[in-house]
Amino acid sequence: MSPNTIQKGSHILVTGVTGFIATHVAKQLLKAGYRVTGTARNQAKADALKTALAEYGSDKFKILITGDLEKEGAFDEAVKDVDAIAHTASPVTFTSEDPLRDVINPAVNGTISLLHSAQKYGKNVKHIVVTSSVVSVGSGNLDHPYTYTEKDWNDGAYEKVRHWKKGDPIDGSTTYAASKNQAERALWKFQQDESPKFTINTILPALNIGRLIPTPKSAAEVTGTPGMIAVYYSGKVDLKTAPDMPHVDVEDVALAHVRAIEKGSETNGERFILAAGTYDPQQIVDILRKHYPERKDIIPEGTPGNYKQHDQTFDGSKATRVLGIEYKSLETSLIELFDDVKQLY
Repeated sequence: MSPNTIQKGSHILVTGVTGFIATHVAKQLLKAGYRVTGTARNQAKADALKTALAEYGSDKFKILITGDLEKEGAFDEAVKDVDAIAHTASPVTFTSEDPLRDVINPAVNGTISLLHSAQKYGKNVKHIVVTSSVVSVGSGNLDHPYTYTEKDWNDGAYEKVRHWKKGDPIDGSTTYAASKNQAERALWKFQQDESPKFTINTILPALNIGRLIPTPKSAAEVTGTPGMIAVYYSGKVDLKTAPDMPHVDVEDVALAHVRAIEKGSETNGERFILAAGTYDPQQIVDILRKHYPERKDIIPEGTPGNYKQHDQTFDGSKATRVLGIEYKSLETSLIELFDDVKQLY
């Protein structure tokens, strides 16, 4: 038996557990029979998540309230007595006063802090899976057709940000991409330099669509990537300026984390793009108008069936080959999201 095999019933740490992806990672781990401890910074969100996942038993799911993730030793206690870690905690913000201080440094330092804690105190840790993003691979802004794979790196984002000076304009999307890119670069450098006893891999999802855990109680709680999709349902979207985006169902992303942990010896050192395809905004409104005809005067019509061809795409097939991910369709992801939250709009 491989020393990196994770047994059912093992104890898994999920950092930033109240985040959109992390809530699903926790649920998929619990469904698969693992015990889960999460870290969070907000007690109210932690309590709401524990209630939402109560069916799996309070003895199987616990949450630790942590402070500043950049602080050295922030994860020292959390990594003790866990067998694997899903590191999803990272700043997700597109507005900041200082992109280096507020976004890039916390992403990098938080990741390195976790790795050092696992190396020093995680005596049972066999595998760490880290949530990155397709923006660590590519910007999608090339001037020629291209299919991005795990071999690609979007180092240009950090090059645009690293010389930032106070008073300069800040591009939130570029800063976010730079943070993901640099955190992942730092992770692989750590593995090369430190040769840790645990195996490591990264998951690089496209824009996540799907159910929210827990179900939000107001439209104001539908934030992040679900909020980017909610504008279509609310009718507050301009189809002429709305971007095409690579997409994936959040449950597929969560399942990829679980399987990457379970296949630690096979996934070590690997990156996995999670992308089901690239949507045209017209596709979204066509799907929503079909399933919610009562909102035909709210959701814009556009030009039904008129979809652009996408010359730049992200290849998510490696996750299918290695992790067995069979991607949900855009239509399924959208309906699962809005059947949960439609009463809020």
